[in-house]
Amino acid sequence: MAEDLLLELEPAAPVAGSFESIEDLEREALRYAEQVGLAVAGMKGSAVTFENIWRRIIIDVAKGQTTKIHAARQRLLAAFEKRLNLLKHTHALAKWLRELDRADVPDPDVLLPDIAGMERLKTEVFDRWQTADELEELAARDYPLPTADLDQIGPQRRPPASYYAEESKPF
Repeated sequence: MAEDLLLELEPAAPVAGSFESIEDLEREALRYAEQVGLAVAGMKGSAVTFENIWRRIIIDVAKGQTTKIHAARQRLLAAFEKRLNLLKHTHALAKWLRELDRADVPDPDVLLPDIAGMERLKTEVFDRWQTADELEELAARDYPLPTADLDQIGPQRRPPASYYAEESKPF
């Protein structure tokens, strides 16, 4: 009976070859642990990079370059999605290497804020930006107006008197 159990555990030839291949893959992956560590370090700050790109786009739209910016949307979106996917894959690979006791690989969780920031930017901007009109609306929503500018503009653009006479509560 014990021999029958051992026979059941004996892998078939193709499966045994697969096990050896997995071990080979693991050894090969361990050879690249240093490069994965460099990738983790290099990917940090990705969210800030794309947030800064979005800020520059907002300024360009304010300067009247909406058509030009919208024409570059596909390339920008492709670069954004590629970076987001690389962030996720780098995180997963570094996490796996750390699980294999490779302490020389940086903590992959340092990438989580960048992944979250990129996901937020995707949801708030790139998923909503399909047309040039939507680009202008998003840019207007996110246009940075410093308090000093608002203080200067405010006194010149007071609400009409009818606003103060309004008795309904629209908000």
